[in-house]
Amino acid sequence: MIKPKITQKNVHLFIPNKVAKICCELNSSKKLSLNDSILKIYNSPVYEDLSRESSKLWQEGWVYIYQMLI
Repeated sequence: MIKPKITQKNVHLFIPNKVAKICCELNSSKKLSLNDSILKIYNSPVYEDLSRESSKLWQEGWVYIYQMLI
């Protein structure tokens, strides 16, 4: 099986699942609304790194990214 090459054009495919899990955690642990959780993530420097393929942050698990956010 040939693995696809991850590039800046397709790295966005890995982000929604991680953001969803982080939003759920922010909702339960920090009592933020889901809307506020989404805004917190998407307006953070962590999201900028996550969306940049060269940072390789997209390879990390959602817990690691959550800890960076907090």
